[in-house]
Amino acid sequence: MPLVSSGQYATIRGVAPLAIGKEIQLRVYDDPVSGKERILTKQTVDADGSFELKAVTNETQYAFLQVGQNCADFFIERDKTLELTFVPPAKDPKKPEAFYERHFFTPKILGGKSAKMNEQVIQYNDSLDAFLEALYPTLVNRKSPAIVAKGLEVFEKKISKQFSAAEPFVKEYIKYSIAAVEQTFLSDRDRLFAKYLNDVKPQFNNPAYVDFLLQFHQGAVHKLAVVNRHEECKRVLAGKEAFAVLEQMLLEQEPFLEESSVRRMVLVEGMDGLFGQREFEDEHLIRALKQIAGFSSNAYLGNAAKNIAAKHEKLAKGKQAPEIVFKTVDGVEKHLSDFEGTHVFLELTDAKNGYCQRETHVIPNLKEEFKNIRFVTVCVGNSKIEMQSLQKRLSINWEFGGVEISSSLIDDYNVKSLPLFFIIDPKGKFYSVPAKDPSKGAQGELMSLSEKLKSEGRKGVGK
Repeated sequence: MPLVSSGQYATIRGVAPLAIGKEIQLRVYDDPVSGKERILTKQTVDADGSFELKAVTNETQYAFLQVGQNCADFFIERDKTLELTFVPPAKDPKKPEAFYERHFFTPKILGGKSAKMNEQVIQYNDSLDAFLEALYPTLVNRKSPAIVAKGLEVFEKKISKQFSAAEPFVKEYIKYSIAAVEQTFLSDRDRLFAKYLNDVKPQFNNPAYVDFLLQFHQGAVHKLAVVNRHEECKRVLAGKEAFAVLEQMLLEQEPFLEESSVRRMVLVEGMDGLFGQREFEDEHLIRALKQIAGFSSNAYLGNAAKNIAAKHEKLAKGKQAPEIVFKTVDGVEKHLSDFEGTHVFLELTDAKNGYCQRETHVIPNLKEEFKNIRFVTVCVGNSKIEMQSLQKRLSINWEFGGVEISSSLIDDYNVKSLPLFFIIDPKGKFYSVPAKDPSKGAQGELMSLSEKLKSEGRKGVGK
């Protein structure tokens, strides 16, 4: 399927004969912190299996082209021409089955400057996988960090030579990908900062840079607001210029955060983790995030603040739970709102994932103990066969069904990983967001709710 540029537009034409009537979407990350995906353009595949998508691209972006459950991920450039064909990945017996379970397809890029860029990224990722696989026995045997450092040094020299003629974006991608590995095993902050961040222009469109940056400063905001200056931060957040004051406080604590856009991005990402922490008021945090979203000239930063604020406004205790329309394995359409009038323990899960299955396996015990709670399990992006297998294996006898991966549920419930759990009250409003996992405290949470309901039932004369 060729991607043809015209001015600032890119037109993607192609055929998807197995997806007639399904929606095909071209998406990019709206910001590097929240992970919210923005749809550039979408269309229903025509009756003859063809489609044509036109979109405006900005600089180099990590993009997704998805139809149904099939998805290809690749980098696109502004005003560049490239052609794509999509082929399913060959199964590698050395790689875990989980690699394939999301049905990701590998793009084969046939032309244009972006073709070279994507080929180089794929080649590097394969080299990194091989290096980490070879390093694994060393880590298991708890060898000295010096051995890890030596191996990484040799790998970096080899990669530098192999990709000496790579596209500039690819070189930066490789640089910060290696930095992330180095940081994981060899955490000398002064040296890492001098090598990778000092006097470096922020690259918020580069996923490898953002991952390294946020990992490097991980915990800085929590340390400031929860550990070191908790009461002061609470007072600041109650004021009108909270974000600006918190930014200055963060700089006083972390001299490495002298670059303003980096400091603000770290603060935005860190504030996401303050929701529900030690008496911080959600509305104060949301207001502070909206402040930076309102005056920021940096689109990545502004969108990150806006998206995190919107997420917590939407997914908050007392807010109306977004509607979910799902189908049972028998094809019967059901709505989450059908269960209003009782408390609902909602599970969003992946029927093929082993960890998700272990959580679902606990639900029968919870269902038996808490008969005044209704349990609902919704599988995300699974086939009918996968759902039937899970239902049979766990003898699921509660509300059970699934949605397509393209369902609005993904955005409505901010699904970044599965499983997720929520408790919803009889009016359809959130009682607990998120709720505890079945194996990690759901019993205590539901016990507290059950006792509260019993207490309310005893109120009144003669009770």
